[in-house]
Amino acid sequence: MRLSDASVVIRPRTTWEAMDLGVLMSQRHRHLLMTSWAIVTLPTFALLSLLLWDSPSLAVFIFWWLKPAFERLPLYILSKTLFGETPTLKQALRQWPQLLKPQLLASLTWRRLSPNRSFVMPVVQLEGLSGMARQQRLHVLLQRNAGAAQWLTIIGVHLESALWIGLMVLFYLLLPQQIELDWNWQTLIAAVNHDWLWLEHLTNAFYALVLVAWEPVYVACGFSLYLNRRTVLEAWDIELVFRRMRQRLSGAAVVLLLAVIACIPTAQTVWAAEPVISPDSPRLLDQPLTSQASRDSIKAILDQPPFKNKETVTRYRFGEDKPTPKPRPMATPPNG
Repeated sequence: MRLSDASVVIRPRTTWEAMDLGVLMSQRHRHLLMTSWAIVTLPTFALLSLLLWDSPSLAVFIFWWLKPAFERLPLYILSKTLFGETPTLKQALRQWPQLLKPQLLASLTWRRLSPNRSFVMPVVQLEGLSGMARQQRLHVLLQRNAGAAQWLTIIGVHLESALWIGLMVLFYLLLPQQIELDWNWQTLIAAVNHDWLWLEHLTNAFYALVLVAWEPVYVACGFSLYLNRRTVLEAWDIELVFRRMRQRLSGAAVVLLLAVIACIPTAQTVWAAEPVISPDSPRLLDQPLTSQASRDSIKAILDQPPFKNKETVTRYRFGEDKPTPKPRPMATPPNG
């Protein structure tokens, strides 16, 4: 995973802004996401309907329960397209059986009703974590974005129901007037025989069609919440800034090195033409003041007051008495 290849701007976002990014990602690749979802889910729905023709409610319930298995395919596509490796439809469908292997039983049993499903699904599928490592990872990820993931699931349930009911109402409104005179909703609901089983399966098919449009969006929003949380935790935006700075500095260093190499022959020629001057050799011979004259002038100044104060002291002493040294007066600093 190379952050510099990301197809979206990596930066910290609010939770609702992150979900909006997920909607945009699903729209950008909607044809691939919706087509792959339809190819995988609609045959499964048709098979369940045929096997459970006498129990339409059970057929749609099993189909709804298998959603976590279907959601792994759009997550795989989104994770690839994020870093510029968009798979083809054939590649995505070929990869789907491999995506079902890690922890599928747990996803369809005790984790099935988790409201954070879309947010934590990348931990298993993309990071490959399980057991205690998965629990520790989820503990860190869910500290801030758990509420947003739960609201995403709640909104998704209501949106699915609204779209499902809307399609059924639209179907009833599109019926020809002559058939509408013979049919009414009370007759359909009150039917006790199996003459109207096909209508129940038809309404179930509306739900399957709703998922073709909505489920890729739901998975993309959960995936964008996961990306946003990792961006905040691991400072992906700061890492990208440092990488760009390193690239710019690397380019400038190459230019500077080439300039130094180009100047080396000229510098060597100038240095070879100049005579070698030692510190003790006389210099500035063509100037009014030579180095030897400057040293003599400095020495003469230091031998005069206030740097040196010579004084002669005369006194009498007895025997071996040592004369008491007379303190020397302090030198008065020169004015200016």
